[in-house]
Amino acid sequence: MSVGEIIGIGVSALAPLGAAGAFIWNKIEKRFGHIENQLEECETRERESLERRGVQLTVIELLWQEVKRLAPDAPILGRAKKLLDDLKEQNDEARR
Repeated sequence: MSVGEIIGIGVSALAPLGAAGAFIWNKIEKRFGHIENQLEECETRERESLERRGVQLTVIELLWQEVKRLAPDAPILGRAKKLLDDLKEQNDEARR
């Protein structure tokens, strides 16, 4: 066998491997693109959720203050304030 024949056989053998490698690489690249899109959607949902939660906490705080004004001695207000403060703290931690 001559050197030219050996090179020809080597090229013939490596060409399918290169095609297989390109196919696998394209699959991996497509999968990473899909994962990146899902991550972006998840981050958008999380950001929107945090914004909604902030608005809800503000509304709860305003309602709590009004109830406190109307019935300052109501026994349930202490527990409601504790739960509200806990929610605010959780919201602050989630935003970090």
